[in-house]
Amino acid sequence: MLAETSTSAARDLPLEIHRCCVRIGDVSLGLSASSAEDILLDREMDAFRTGSTDCDIEVSVEWAEQLEKPAGRRLFDSGSIWTLYEQPGGSVFDFVTPALGSQPYKRLSVDREFSSARLLLNRESLSRAKRVYPLEYPLDELLVTNWLAAAARRGVEVHGCGLVDSETGGHLFLGHSGAGKSTTTRLWKSLRQAHILSDDRIILHEKANTIRMYGTPWHGEAGFASPENANINRIFVLEHGDKNEILPLPQAQAVAAMFARSFPPFYSHGPLDSTLSFLHHITDRVPCYLYRFVPDRSAVEEILDFHA
Repeated sequence: MLAETSTSAARDLPLEIHRCCVRIGDVSLGLSASSAEDILLDREMDAFRTGSTDCDIEVSVEWAEQLEKPAGRRLFDSGSIWTLYEQPGGSVFDFVTPALGSQPYKRLSVDREFSSARLLLNRESLSRAKRVYPLEYPLDELLVTNWLAAAARRGVEVHGCGLVDSETGGHLFLGHSGAGKSTTTRLWKSLRQAHILSDDRIILHEKANTIRMYGTPWHGEAGFASPENANINRIFVLEHGDKNEILPLPQAQAVAAMFARSFPPFYSHGPLDSTLSFLHHITDRVPCYLYRFVPDRSAVEEILDFHA
């Protein structure tokens, strides 16, 4: 009789909630689930773990037996693994890869402010996975970049390497793939022992009227990914050249160059306008230059001489 009573009472008890929190670009993401196995962080993301508090973005993680195609209007197809759909009160991101079948292997439903989300994991698609990381790229990046692009949040992710030199301060080197970001990072690390925030993707965020650059988990070939942040003294747009040459960029060109090397939500007019406004604000505050360089130690020396 006692066993029956205990079983009945247990059914009435609320499920235990497990929780963890990470912070990327000064944006906090909280994960909540009924199992600790459902909120695992991979090695890169674990370095960004922080105390579990009320977060900017709250994500509840749940399982579904299957996930069929959503009924909402398709807004954007990334051309890779995710597709965006419209839903009442927000949006749905579906993640599909042939390696896991034709169904979405996970689905992220978010509100319009990107502050509250529900993540459904497809049990059928992920049944053979040894470990499931709910924030696995690119879902984590989509949450952060969309949250930053909302009105008055003053932030953007850019394609660049960020580093801090003990003498010359914080430098942001922007560049498309192959422009020399990882090469630049290795040169500064070997010649100056600079502190590297990231060799591929940096978040720019305004805090207390200061533009700061933040490392992200989304590193490049050199593998640098720091949760730390720093002030920016100068921004350099990288291009390969026959010689080292630093040229001032007029504001219109600087904004265009930064926009071409940023990750705004191209599928939404309001956040896109907010991103452009923030880039104008950055170029008002931080000097921007075009840097044509050769990939050797002279590229570092050119910056040091320019600083002097």
